[in-house]
Amino acid sequence: MTKNKHYTYDYFQPEEYKFSLDSVFLAQKVAKLIEHEKDLHTWKLLDLCAGCGIIGLELSLHLKNQFNIDFLEIQDIYQPYFEKNKQMIYPLASDDQYRFLNLNYHSLLEVGFENSYDLIISNPPYFFKGEGLLSPNEFKNRCRFFMDSDFETLIKSIVFSLKPNSSAYLLVRSGVNHGRSPLKIILEILDSSASAQVIDHIRGTDIVQIRKKAY
Repeated sequence: MTKNKHYTYDYFQPEEYKFSLDSVFLAQKVAKLIEHEKDLHTWKLLDLCAGCGIIGLELSLHLKNQFNIDFLEIQDIYQPYFEKNKQMIYPLASDDQYRFLNLNYHSLLEVGFENSYDLIISNPPYFFKGEGLLSPNEFKNRCRFFMDSDFETLIKSIVFSLKPNSSAYLLVRSGVNHGRSPLKIILEILDSSASAQVIDHIRGTDIVQIRKKAY
């Protein structure tokens, strides 16, 4: 992996919780995977659990392509930072082109989001409830733990909102220390609706590809 020379270390973000290089490297990896796809400029993307927009914006920079990207994030504290980042990188972009959706990801299970996205990228919380000590800081807890919903809902939301024969890429930390296998859990949730596999690793974290089946 190489560092993005443009904006990687200049993003606006909350002091309480900084983004990690995992997000930067995920964007770079996905950019390499899709760079030769046809009609990329027509794709609609979702940066899920977006924070201040790092993955989606980095992906756009690597591909030199201004997509239509929705940035879905439940914590509204991130929105002003996202708006500053968007203005810094794409000052002429419309609000429709880069939308910040202040929603819980279970909202993706609503009919209006069905089969909406050509690509989903995500760096979701790593830990389930009860897996470690909580911080006195609620904001940090919601970044690290599945506090607002759960892992099963995340996976179901991804599949429901993906277009058929399209993929999602998400960072998933090993659950071995907690007696669980994230990939096994994902496959059980998906059943026959999609496939899933680990395609790479970033600093000890798996990149899992979920591909929705064609109808």
